[in-house]
Amino acid sequence: MTTVKKIVYLTEAQEQLLKRLAEEEGLSETEIVRRAIEAYSRVRTRDPLLDTIGIARGGPEDGAVNHDRYLFTRE
Repeated sequence: MTTVKKIVYLTEAQEQLLKRLAEEEGLSETEIVRRAIEAYSRVRTRDPLLDTIGIARGGPEDGAVNHDRYLFTRE
């Protein structure tokens, strides 16, 4: 794994929290930051299909309940 050096500015409270977390977990402060970035990325990642919700107008009012009927039968 290739690493890149970054300079990060933290508040005093963040620094103390980082130190405490590293000590409690038995990890380096750098590893805590890496894991925090990965966790943030997972939480932030959205399913692109979620962006399609609400883009259509009209249609049956019971589409959420009877979607199979509308998708798989011909009327």
